[in-house]
Amino acid sequence: MLAAVEAAPFTRLAAVYDAIMADVGYEAWVDFVLREATRRGFAGGRLLDLGCGTGNATTPALDRGFVADGVDASPAMVAVARRKRPDARFFVADVRTLDLPHRYALAYSVFDALNNLLSDADFVATLTSVRAHLEPGGWVAFDANTRVGLTYLWEDDRAEGWAGEVYYRWLHSYDPSTDLATVEAYCEGPEGAFTEVHHERPYDPEDLTRLLTGAGFEAIEVLTYPDATPAAEDDPRVWTFARAPY
Repeated sequence: MLAAVEAAPFTRLAAVYDAIMADVGYEAWVDFVLREATRRGFAGGRLLDLGCGTGNATTPALDRGFVADGVDASPAMVAVARRKRPDARFFVADVRTLDLPHRYALAYSVFDALNNLLSDADFVATLTSVRAHLEPGGWVAFDANTRVGLTYLWEDDRAEGWAGEVYYRWLHSYDPSTDLATVEAYCEGPEGAFTEVHHERPYDPEDLTRLLTGAGFEAIEVLTYPDATPAAEDDPRVWTFARAPY
């Protein structure tokens, strides 16, 4: 391996992210969100992809005819999204303090983006900020890794392989004393080698229900994927749907 440059989270990764994540099921996840939100009363309207990254979960919504915006805190990731989908609006912003020009019928987030919020205060701030950008009766939907999920994220706590010309070796650990998971993401490609260190905090169904209630949401459900049955405490990843007040 080459000597790796230490990089801030979601900076150098932006250039190789889509290659590494090429097999991730974004389309199926977005279909699940739209289907289950519709079953609960969502009837169309403008969408917001929270923690949109390079736009991989914004694109399926656009391709299905929705007007969809994306927002992410990483300028590097958003720059990639804008190049891929110049027909969409992508904002660089902190999800805890959004000030966007639109209101939304549905805000959604996939691939455990909200696990990057590392405290109850940050999570409630984000939910409160999102609720302020929803239309009356608008919906929020997102997935989250639970404690079981972040304790046993990968076999041997390692994900390793090649994505085209990019070699990646990501090492995972979970510390129950801090309730935080750490991923050391090493990537090596034509433009050199770098390591980004990422942290995630787990959220169990009980946590999510409590935090959404505290942020003023109603009709809260925490579900499995793809069956949409009530989630259990030992599910590694759960999906949450909740409605803003009318």
